[in-house]
Amino acid sequence: MSENAKINLTDEELARLASNGDDAAMALLIAKIMPVAKAKASKHGGPRLSSEDLVQEGMLGFLDAVKSYRSEKGVPFKAYAETCINNRIVSAVRVNYNHKNAALTNAVSIEEETDKLLSRNDDPAVIVSDKDGSEQLKRLLVDDLSDFERQVIELRLLDKSYAQIALSLECSEKAVDNALQRIRKKIRSQI
Repeated sequence: MSENAKINLTDEELARLASNGDDAAMALLIAKIMPVAKAKASKHGGPRLSSEDLVQEGMLGFLDAVKSYRSEKGVPFKAYAETCINNRIVSAVRVNYNHKNAALTNAVSIEEETDKLLSRNDDPAVIVSDKDGSEQLKRLLVDDLSDFERQVIELRLLDKSYAQIALSLECSEKAVDNALQRIRKKIRSQI
């Protein structure tokens, strides 16, 4: 069947073709349904969930509708798809505003929090580079730091982020942060 002929098909026929892998039928259905998904998403968007995210959720509901639609039930495809889209969007909103997900939706990166808590002067790399001539700090770097701590401070002196250091040393960002905390304590005890 030519693509021009598919334009004249009903939504139900397009859904049947799309569920059997017909990309042209799927594209036509998407073009018809996208405005519906956008309209439903715009009703639920907010500060924690953007309309674009909700449109994507709605389109996932649409894909589920294409896969599960049964014309023999007598329900028009468009009505069925709208219900699936709406249910998916409402479900996403509920999950997002559920208090169980508060930690994830309000999460910030370790590095952002660390940057807020620590001034540039507390960064061991800055302390070490600012006091390069100090014999105490030279001794600290040679004698008092573990191999891991030494590697961390060397990379930090190269202005590498926690994530970059963790990747280089094949460890977690938390391990990098812990090493820098230990280095800070050692430096403070020497100064």
